[in-house]
Amino acid sequence: MHVVARIGAAFVGLFGIALGFWFYTDTTAAAASFFVEPLGNAGLATLRADMSAFFLVSGLWAFYAAWKGYGTALLVPAALYGIAISGRAVNLVTAGPYEGAVMPMTIEALLVALCLFGYFKLRPSA
Repeated sequence: MHVVARIGAAFVGLFGIALGFWFYTDTTAAAASFFVEPLGNAGLATLRADMSAFFLVSGLWAFYAAWKGYGTALLVPAALYGIAISGRAVNLVTAGPYEGAVMPMTIEALLVALCLFGYFKLRPSA
């Protein structure tokens, strides 16, 4: 199960790093796929910085966990994606459902599940 946990962590890492670099290098296209539009250069800089940071931090911690077999590192991306999915859930309650809401929540739930699976399988035994 350790190998499966490391593969799952590497998948989370690949996802985060791919999206992080996409936001860093092609911010406008990446933002459009997330239904976000920057307002001027300041908005573009904010999206490039914040979205890249979110995804790159989650991806790097997940890759670190996969590489070292250190499950505790997966709590970082689990927390980030867990907060993201909770924000989407709050939005569904306060603003109502919208077309396309299920896909990102499903992906985030899968990422959280992979991180928690890896955390429990790769953490040091007591």
